[in-house]
Amino acid sequence: MLNREEIKNLPQLLTPHELAEAMGISLPFCYKLIRTKGFPSFRVGKKWLIATDKLMEWIDLQADSDAGKKPEVQNE
Repeated sequence: MLNREEIKNLPQLLTPHELAEAMGISLPFCYKLIRTKGFPSFRVGKKWLIATDKLMEWIDLQADSDAGKKPEVQNE
């Protein structure tokens, strides 16, 4: 898992694989996050992308508003 300084050096757009590696989570959980309402991801064709700056805002928001709560992940 990357620290905050290393995250700042990530490219502007991440793939799910890069996000999973950066956050230290599994790829299946990464895709569950991507499908979560409010998560900063979007599709280009069949490819999912995550904007790094929006991801950092989302993480900060989660840390501030949901301290101690698990994110609500949508089930298929």
